[in-house]
Amino acid sequence: MRPVVTLISDWRTRDPYLAMFKGTLLSFIPDVEIIDISHTVDFFNLFQTAFLTQQSYRRFPDGTAHVMLTGISEKSKGTPIVVEYDNHYFVGEDNGVLFMMFNRMFPVRSLRYKGGESDSFRRIAHLAGALFDGTTDAVAEAFDCTKLKRLFAPLPIHFAPDRSIEGEIVYIDANFNAVTNIPTEMFRDAVGNGAFQAIIASKKEWRCQLFHDTYRPEEEFYLTGNALGCVEIAMYQASVSILADLKVGDKVTIRY
Repeated sequence: MRPVVTLISDWRTRDPYLAMFKGTLLSFIPDVEIIDISHTVDFFNLFQTAFLTQQSYRRFPDGTAHVMLTGISEKSKGTPIVVEYDNHYFVGEDNGVLFMMFNRMFPVRSLRYKGGESDSFRRIAHLAGALFDGTTDAVAEAFDCTKLKRLFAPLPIHFAPDRSIEGEIVYIDANFNAVTNIPTEMFRDAVGNGAFQAIIASKKEWRCQLFHDTYRPEEEFYLTGNALGCVEIAMYQASVSILADLKVGDKVTIRY
């Protein structure tokens, strides 16, 4: 099977930088298959990058390298790090994104780049390439992942004593649905078929008491599960985040 590398960034696609990085990657891994997760992450939003990567990586074959480029430019001075976990590789600079992904997990190993490439594109591509050609010992050294730069996520998901789940909106998708960091499985385990009330604290407080697996045109807005495995706030053929003025960081409390 061809080597698979995923990319996620805040680079957008208007400028040539993404294509330049892909070209650099091809120079180190000529037969690579490059898959774009997203390049419209909010600018410099490392938490969003970690969240989207963490929620999507399992869809890819074992051995995939996931390269996180948010907040990085061709002039970046950071040292690339790779963390191996769950038969996948996660590559990024030590800017906090890897800590947010792995501060509660137990990686198999972590490595720090020690090669001599001059610019950041080539350093990251070189490290990614070494994962597939067996040269990691020559270009990387062991790194203690407990020493990763610490950058904490805005709000952990947790159960409160009053039978509620507390989370927040972490992503607005292309349909302007508001994606929360509350796992759908957690919601189902807690609520089951019982009644619940979701309270979304935006400029105006919104309340919702409906969860549907499919879109329901007769409802104003409701909760549903999505492909990321998280609860999202949606409306049928409408942009809920615009109409309800929802934004990243708004707190979501589900009482059941």
